[in-house]
Amino acid sequence: MKRWVTLFEKTENFHLIKDVGQIPYLMHSYFGYDSSIVTYHNNGSYPYLEDEVKGLKLEFIPKIKLGRFSLSALIYLFFNAKKIDVLHLFHHREKTYLNFLVYKWRNPKGIAFLKSDMGLNSIREYEGFVPKKRPKYALRQWLFERVLPKLNIISIETEEGYQYICNRYPLYSNQMIFMPNGMNIKRMYELTPLRTFEEKENIILTVGRIGAPEKNNEMLLSVIEKLDLGDWKVVLIGPVEKRFESVIDDFYQRNYHLKDKVVFTGAIYDRKVLFEWYARSKIFCLTSVEESFGFVLIEAMAYGDYVVTTSISSSNEITDFGKCGAIVSTERELSDQLALLMKDSLHIQITSQMAIKRTLSRYDWKDVLSEQLMDKF
Repeated sequence: MKRWVTLFEKTENFHLIKDVGQIPYLMHSYFGYDSSIVTYHNNGSYPYLEDEVKGLKLEFIPKIKLGRFSLSALIYLFFNAKKIDVLHLFHHREKTYLNFLVYKWRNPKGIAFLKSDMGLNSIREYEGFVPKKRPKYALRQWLFERVLPKLNIISIETEEGYQYICNRYPLYSNQMIFMPNGMNIKRMYELTPLRTFEEKENIILTVGRIGAPEKNNEMLLSVIEKLDLGDWKVVLIGPVEKRFESVIDDFYQRNYHLKDKVVFTGAIYDRKVLFEWYARSKIFCLTSVEESFGFVLIEAMAYGDYVVTTSISSSNEITDFGKCGAIVSTERELSDQLALLMKDSLHIQITSQMAIKRTLSRYDWKDVLSEQLMDKF
């Protein structure tokens, strides 16, 4: 049995249902790899190992660091590289490149797979994977130039980003693949089945770290207090940042009549309960300034929510340039779009079916890994 190792030192339980855990798990369950995540022993236990990613293993290494590098990870790779058929790492960072260099030194025939996890805007800003001519990134650039020829697969999450990178590094374009993020949709529907459109409720939903600056939740609240919600509710799910608590208090002081219509649930860690909110809702709203991908958009679309999102790196790609939702730039555009949708149930219903079909055809992890990654192997 071939051995797959995902090296991600900060793995916590929630990572096991994200790409960190899902890729090695599905490589095990669908393609027969002996898959492990190598990590520090971080906070808490890992209950998802028992039900969500059964068969995936965790290998713990001590937390020994040398500056920005993990000395324990380097030692692990030095002694274990020859037993690893595929080494899978994330992010374009100095430690990532050095880990790969040690791996390929010890196992030249091993497959080095780097998942960029990098938004289109960052790729454009950096003019590639690493900012050029910036003293701060000199070491990263030096290591990148040495590791690039040794990497077997570098995945980019958006098609536009993939095309940009292939043009930026033409000599290495055969190592690049377009591989969007995905979900284990079969498991999602086992936990929480789809509802018919008639069973959905008049709910506008958002999910994320409420009040985090990049989430720009102020935009949604500003729009909501000016809208006539009628029989609609707005539900914001996620842990609330400390700084945002006063914003919420001020919002309710100005809009006491919305106390029952605008609901902050706090964090929801039970996936079944979270998916139930997606299944119940008709509209999903994301007001982020930037996201590397926008996982919540495809989760919402999998349950047939009409997506209204600001223009982030992946918004065009996920919504098929607005065919499966709407992309807005300003508060006025967001307000107009929500007001229109709340009165046009038929449009939501038609788009809901398109969103489900697009998600199933494009963002199921099994298909993504089979069509993009396994072909490369």
